[in-house]
Amino acid sequence: MFYLNNIKSWLENNTFNSLDFSNLNELFKKKNNKTISLVIPTLNEESTLEYIIEKIMNELNNDYKIIDELIIIDGGSTDNTKIIGQNLSNKYDVVKLINEEDILTSYQSKKGKGNQLWKGLYYSTGDIVIYCDSDIKNFDVRMIYGLIGPLLNDNKIKFIKGFYERPLIINESSKSNEGGRVTELCARPMINLFYPDLSGFIQPLGGEYGGYRNILESVEYMTGYGVEMNILIEIFEKYGIDIMGQVDLLKREHRHQSTNALSKMSFIIMNTILRRNTDAKLNSNLLIKNITKNNNSFLKNNIEDDNNINQHFSLINNANDEILPAINKFINDHF
Repeated sequence: MFYLNNIKSWLENNTFNSLDFSNLNELFKKKNNKTISLVIPTLNEESTLEYIIEKIMNELNNDYKIIDELIIIDGGSTDNTKIIGQNLSNKYDVVKLINEEDILTSYQSKKGKGNQLWKGLYYSTGDIVIYCDSDIKNFDVRMIYGLIGPLLNDNKIKFIKGFYERPLIINESSKSNEGGRVTELCARPMINLFYPDLSGFIQPLGGEYGGYRNILESVEYMTGYGVEMNILIEIFEKYGIDIMGQVDLLKREHRHQSTNALSKMSFIIMNTILRRNTDAKLNSNLLIKNITKNNNSFLKNNIEDDNNINQHFSLINNANDEILPAINKFINDHF
């Protein structure tokens, strides 16, 4: 249990509050000529994307150029997300819309959120790179300046992860504090088993995080839902826990995944951790029960099954993520 003392110390010294960095004038001064890229992955997020970008441009970047480059990288949206993104790109010089499939076209890999983040890192130019999801209903600019603040104000912090209260919203009248189901039922037990030093991260799978380019470019990504877990482990193994921090972003509301989608996410998270810690041959196919494809303002489901087995099960072939090489290694090997 000796590691608990280290965790307590880390929690005390490496946990921050976003509101401590709300003075944008001071934050801008702290940049000291450093450039910051914000990468936002999208897939059918027409209901929230414009709201998020407008908040950033009008509240965060209005008086001070906190964000030097804002990249929307789309994973193949079939709604109006790309149209909205292009209009925003036309409106603001710092906003760029790119398509996942148009970046590094010669490199073949699975599509997915992790692939978008990896390609967004490759495409971006900032000294600091911040990631933010595009489905946040209650987005506030503290979710961005809260991530930037520790990276600029604390010399030891090179990677920062956001955490927040995450309510589970079923409908307009039903709300509970039971969000983050994959985190609590899958990721947290697995982290405690294999990486107890990382067990102090409150939201290890959260989509709001960032770090210095040299750190992010030195670690492997995963093509899909395993990307956040893998980045966390890679940075810990290469650099140690002391350069890592977390910041309270207060509260986050977004569309939740269906139980079927959570099953696939859990499968990928477990595979991401187990592949690093066992020589056993892990099955890559997922027999999943009762696939539901309903999408509404409270629920989303982006998974696709390959074939029906019977009325109870469908099969997702090769459900695992693929490993994406560290960007610096990729560049050295291919250019």
